[in-house]
Amino acid sequence: MKNSIKERIIQNNQFDRKIKCGFPRNMLLEPTNICNHSCLMCANSKGTKKRGMIDPEFAKRILKEAYDSGTREVGFYGMGEPLLDKNLEDYIAYAKELGYEYTYITTNGALLSKERAERLMDAGIDSIKFSINAANARDYQLIHGKDEFDLVMENLICVDAMRKKKARKIALYISFVATRYTVSEEESFKVKYQDYVDDIVFLDCKAVGYMVDEIHQYLSVNGENTVSSEDGICPMVFNKLHITYEGYLSMCCDDLQNYLVVADLNVESLGEAWNNQYACDLRKRHLEHNLKGTRCFNCMNNCNETVEPLRAELAAIYDINDWNKEQEIKERICIWKKMM
Repeated sequence: MKNSIKERIIQNNQFDRKIKCGFPRNMLLEPTNICNHSCLMCANSKGTKKRGMIDPEFAKRILKEAYDSGTREVGFYGMGEPLLDKNLEDYIAYAKELGYEYTYITTNGALLSKERAERLMDAGIDSIKFSINAANARDYQLIHGKDEFDLVMENLICVDAMRKKKARKIALYISFVATRYTVSEEESFKVKYQDYVDDIVFLDCKAVGYMVDEIHQYLSVNGENTVSSEDGICPMVFNKLHITYEGYLSMCCDDLQNYLVVADLNVESLGEAWNNQYACDLRKRHLEHNLKGTRCFNCMNNCNETVEPLRAELAAIYDINDWNKEQEIKERICIWKKMM
């Protein structure tokens, strides 16, 4: 299943616009919300939600419930770095044992040593995507907050050599989110590394989600806000499962503070949760373009208005007036400029 990243994005954007939806084919299961990097355009480092790892028994129960209901693809990542979870290979192996057709991760790649890559392959992983958002060590430190560019590229080349040597049908991808400081390096990066992977996708950094103000002011490529969806309806609330490490069902892959959580799967079954009142109400609001007051509204309209969580008791409440990454961004840009 070595479709390009763009082809998979197109597939994920195809959905039936129904308040009550058939069970999704695709699921993201978050092993952890802890990350070993601090990317400038990612809100993870300013999150206030408790950090932790998914419970192994819960993870396997959800994998089974989802599979029995019709899910056939599972990505093991969320708001954190999946390779921080020592049980990751066990989850992948269990998913393949159940019959999942496609298992995949997105990783910054710093922890993907030769030994770890071999364990992932032996577990049966189908796809690995490296998130590499710079073309050289200096820019990488600016964007990722770590001086690990050379390490990551060595790991990437090693994984490619290993899959070829072992004749494993594992898809290998790179995603590159370009800021105004790195967009000029896209072509040179592509020329240098395209032979090691099946596809490279370049995405312009845009002002969406929790980072609207900071990205718009400091990072977006064109300096303008861009509406996230042409028709104001997000396909994710209709066609994809997002399971947080705590065991919550969210309607969004970027739900850092649990503002779009609709169910606690520790007390509610996945089958019931997918079409519960909270999920159906949110889909109805999408279809009616009545999202004001929700995180979806801010994402769709590239704004930073005060919003309310769908279920306050399951959310990590934050104050938009105090919750900002501007100072960190300014300091890192200043250091980067001094290195020129």
